[in-house]
Amino acid sequence: MSNDTRPFVRRAALGACAAALAALVVPSTTAHAATAHPTVTLARPGSGANVLTLTVPATRPGAAPLTIDCTVTPSTPFRYYGGPYGGGEEGLATVQCSALVYKIQIDVALYYNGSQVTYNSRTAYNALSATADTEYPLKQGSYQTGARATITTVLGGTPVTSPIYGSASVNLP
Repeated sequence: MSNDTRPFVRRAALGACAAALAALVVPSTTAHAATAHPTVTLARPGSGANVLTLTVPATRPGAAPLTIDCTVTPSTPFRYYGGPYGGGEEGLATVQCSALVYKIQIDVALYYNGSQVTYNSRTAYNALSATADTEYPLKQGSYQTGARATITTVLGGTPVTSPIYGSASVNLP
């Protein structure tokens, strides 16, 4: 490259960087719509609907298949003090299985006035249970915890995913 074209290349590269930065700082209306928090209706626990029943095929001839029940429980959100926000709202979710499974992935989300505001996920291997939590700075309004579990009973098995179950709502001043 000759010396007389370098300034042009530098200016073109600088212009491209500025355009990319502007695109990040000033999102388009399409990008804004994609990141908006839609309201969600969560399945309500309490009717026995928060139990996943899984069947593991028998590994020996003549043996009965194993039935495993996994209960997904979202906690009612509660206020905590200290931590990353100096206090706020926290949601917990647990999965408890009746027999050992290969993998449990538990997803937990906190909903503020019907819209998801935070999310966390944890995975446990060779486990009976798993727990995940998520936190959000306290604001006046209604909070609800949502929980979903994905269970894989054996290595190479097909994972089964629950609906998203919702806790009771709590209103905070």
